[in-house]
This record gives sequence, C-alpha cells and structure tokens, in this order.
Amino acid sequence: MRVVANPSTISKPKPLAGKTQLSVGAGRDRQVTTIKPRRLADPTSLRSRPLPLWFLRLSLWQRRVSIASLLLIAGTLITYSSTVYLQQQWNQQFRKLETLQRRERELTAANEVLKNQLALQAEQPSTELVPPNPANAIILKASNPKSNPSLIKPEAQPKIDIPSGY
Repeated sequence: MRVVANPSTISKPKPLAGKTQLSVGAGRDRQVTTIKPRRLADPTSLRSRPLPLWFLRLSLWQRRVSIASLLLIAGTLITYSSTVYLQQQWNQQFRKLETLQRRERELTAANEVLKNQLALQAEQPSTELVPPNPANAIILKASNPKSNPSLIKPEAQPKIDIPSGY
C-alpha cells in the first residue's frame, strides 16, 4: 500500500504576522494572501479582578508611611544642618568674645602702666608739680533747685524691712 500525502495538508512555513505572502502554485494559479495577526488570548491580569480590601488598605498605609518617612528624613536633615550652622556661629562669636576680652585685659594693663609712670614722674622734684592746696580750690555756689527741675531729688521712699528668709 502506498500513502500519498495530500498537498493541502503539508505544513508550510509560518508567515510573519501582518505581511503579504505569495504562495507559489502551478502556472498561473498564484494566490496572494494577506495574513492577519492572530489575536492572542489576554492573560488574566490583576486589573481585571477586584483587589481584596486588605490589599487596598495595606497599599494605602504603605503610601502614608512612605510620605511620613520622607518628611521625617527632611526634618532630620533640617535639624542637623541648623544645629551645625548654629554651632559654627556660636564658635565664631565666642572667638570674637575671647579676642575682645584679651584686648580689654591688654588695655587695662597698659592703662595701669601709664598711671604708674605718671605717679613716678609726679614724685620727682624736677617735674615742678605742686600738691593740691585747698586755698586754691574754686567753689561754686549751688543753684536754686526749684528753678532747675532736673536737680530736684525725689523724696526717699520708706524702707520696708523684709526678713532675710524671704
């Protein structure tokens, strides 16, 4: 027995989707066929099914926690940077204070040295300085306090004795 293959059942190479293909036939029987892409079956997606309530709540909490984390990180960075900035400003001002205190001590010491030198020069007989004499003092008369209100002293307030325990 002899088996003859039916030419219609012979498998042909699969054409590319959406392309025009010429099939070669005998003689004039050429056929032009356009192969349309096969529509693939849609796989079941998560969007086609309703999500469980617990999943929706969990995703909502994830968003909230993410936002809160970002805010906390931003707040931490702001706090840290302001702390560093304030520390730098404090150090700079403290150095200025120390410099001013050192200059004050130097000026006080220089002032005392000058006073000492003037006192030593005044004691020497060659300077011709005369000790003060009450007879040479100029005495000014006191003005009338009623005519000058700035000279009026307020009346003394009575003292209240407060025990030392308070």
